[in-house]
Amino acid sequence: MIERDALSTGAPLVNLDQIGDALDVGMLGVDRQLVVTMWNHWMESATGRSAADVVGRRLDEIDPTLTAASRAALERAVSGTMVVLSQRLHGYLIEIPAPSGHEGFRRMQQSVRILPVADANGQPVGALALIRDVTERVAQEAELRSAMEAAQEANRAKSDFLAAMSHDLRTPIGAMLAYADLLAQDMFGTVTEVQRDKLLRIKQVGAHLLSIVDEILTFARIEAGREPVHREPFDASQLVRDAVLSVEPLAASKQLELVCRYPERPVPIETDVMKVRQILVNLLGNAVKFTERGRITVEVDGSDPASVAFVVADTGPGITEDDQRRIFDSFVQGAQGAGRAQRGSGLGLSVSRSLARLLGGDVSLRSTPGEGAEFTVRLPR
Repeated sequence: MIERDALSTGAPLVNLDQIGDALDVGMLGVDRQLVVTMWNHWMESATGRSAADVVGRRLDEIDPTLTAASRAALERAVSGTMVVLSQRLHGYLIEIPAPSGHEGFRRMQQSVRILPVADANGQPVGALALIRDVTERVAQEAELRSAMEAAQEANRAKSDFLAAMSHDLRTPIGAMLAYADLLAQDMFGTVTEVQRDKLLRIKQVGAHLLSIVDEILTFARIEAGREPVHREPFDASQLVRDAVLSVEPLAASKQLELVCRYPERPVPIETDVMKVRQILVNLLGNAVKFTERGRITVEVDGSDPASVAFVVADTGPGITEDDQRRIFDSFVQGAQGAGRAQRGSGLGLSVSRSLARLLGGDVSLRSTPGEGAEFTVRLPR
């Protein structure tokens, strides 16, 4: 209960009759013995009982279910303390039938403010309870909670489905890549150069599919709150060198210059190595995918003692302002020039930002259409 010392002074309750009947709120007056002294038209309409039937009788006679908490609240007000009752926290003051249209409730949901009443000399003579019907609001809140719970359950089901589907896809894709490797190694007979080239293409497509599956798996774990973090110390520069190796073949096939810049000395950082590698491979892979000519630059900035920045820039078509506003949303793919034919899951950047934030950092973007794009990953040391 919310309480405040407030001993009111003024006219006797009887002078409030006209005011009480004009207000769209219940007004219940009691004296020091909790005998009813006021029962306005609102109370008559809400309870179905006339003022003549209740005024002059003790409240516990009118409402035999009067709770100890309600009695204590009224007695506290009679002693000079204003009391506020919230339906959600404290329940109701007295039993009133649920309003029409809300028969699912056992009783009217109430918000109550109980004011102390004093005579002209400032002596407590009773209390006045102002009762407001909040059943409609409570019902709406219940519907909203139910809808939110249903949405959360649907989201969990979606995440579980994505995780199960992704696991089921990894097995056949892995088998396909293994057989392609065996064939390329002449394990089942000599293959021609043309056949070897086609096997290489099968492996590239398979690896692309596997990367999409991994993105979906990570996305599902993040959404479900089940993505673990394993921190360990490592050199940020070495991690960048390792990530560059994974995109060098594709960059070379497109005759793109791949530039790697980092300090001569190690740049120590303690975080989840695998997640940072996944972020960098995603960003480098996108840069190579959407850049048709020029260069890709990746840089390590360890000048800030509190954080390390990884910057991936390209000379591609850039990203429009509209796409920049939604580029980190899940399942969104920007229309980026000639590279638009190369599609993925639409999760790469969303997953990258989610992983960075999971590690206490973030991913930001700067881009001017026609002049390339620059993504910066900043992580705490």
